[in-house]
Amino acid sequence: MKNYSRLFFEEGKCGLIVLCMFIPCLFLSSCDSSKKGVAVLQASNSYLTFSLNPQTSVFIKSLFPYTDENGKEFLTFQNNIGPQILVYDMDMQKYIRTISVEREGSNGVGLFCGYYIHSWNEIYLPYTMINEIDVIDSNGKVLRRISYAETPRKITALPFIALSFPYTPIYMLNQKMYIPQTPNFRFGNRTMEDSPVTLVLDTVKNRLEEFMLRFPPIIESKRFLGETLGIETDYSYVYDGTRFIYSFRFDENLFVVSPGGELTQKVKVKSKYIDKLYILDRVPNDFVKKLCEIPFYGNLIYDKYRDVYYRFVYPETELGPNDNAMDIWQLGRTKFSIMILNKDFEVIGETLFPENTYASNHFFIREDGLYLSTSFIKNPNFSDDELRFERIELIRGS
Repeated sequence: MKNYSRLFFEEGKCGLIVLCMFIPCLFLSSCDSSKKGVAVLQASNSYLTFSLNPQTSVFIKSLFPYTDENGKEFLTFQNNIGPQILVYDMDMQKYIRTISVEREGSNGVGLFCGYYIHSWNEIYLPYTMINEIDVIDSNGKVLRRISYAETPRKITALPFIALSFPYTPIYMLNQKMYIPQTPNFRFGNRTMEDSPVTLVLDTVKNRLEEFMLRFPPIIESKRFLGETLGIETDYSYVYDGTRFIYSFRFDENLFVVSPGGELTQKVKVKSKYIDKLYILDRVPNDFVKKLCEIPFYGNLIYDKYRDVYYRFVYPETELGPNDNAMDIWQLGRTKFSIMILNKDFEVIGETLFPENTYASNHFFIREDGLYLSTSFIKNPNFSDDELRFERIELIRGS
């Protein structure tokens, strides 16, 4: 097996990085699918498998499907080992190409974490160290560089990353790029509530605007500036075609925001598998292990084909003495459920998945269902030579 265990904090986040694969029946769930409006997620026993070469890590931080102008679907992800984006044909489950970039020189892009493919000739790479975004083509050639600094209100932008865990992709609407932020206390921002969660970058005029939505007071600003686990203010967000929806790890509420940045709705969406959320009073020596054990909410994603939202949930659990906490954290914890929400953010079901089976950090949605990776380190069928995804079907009650 390849040796990938390593410290995962790279500029705060970037490096933060199934036992029953054949079971076609419903997962464990207290939901009764015979009740009206109740839904469950069901294993299909249908898989997509993508072979990896020895220079490719399974510990992927940015994995995004891409559909080209002809409707052809690709699986793409950033290699955690080298400055590369790998491309696979989704239907053929076949490697297509590697988009490699240079680190230094006139065509160098430096350290990037995450990406956004607008087209094969327009790929955006955000720097993790400076306020700059490189636009490259599929040959890795730098076409232009976009710099950004501060908003008209003098809110200073922070360099950002575009991950699939937590799910913070780049969205582009009408040549405006929506970029995630972390709490920013520089240049007059004195509290968490002063810091916008998202900035909007006009990629033509290089002008920055800000969302009205600020970070909720999940943790005191004074504590945030001190010693933390590094995930207390993490959030996942999704654009469903008309609005943005934000899910914070340690907040039951979902925050609904218009494309213009106005908060339009705040909805309490509580999992039945989390009794209470809490922030640790101090950072323990085994803090990576604690990251794999404490309860919180995970990614929020939107299924446009079925017009539902999936909110990942991580109940409180306990690792065994021989568990590799680093590997587990990077792939998605040993135990999780997925809440199913309708268009009004009503909970219509919640499915608890079998433990030690799925890498919940790796997923994508296609017309035929949600795909979850079974390439989890504790899955008896785990192989670091491939990425394997099982199709998960949404079953609605009548």
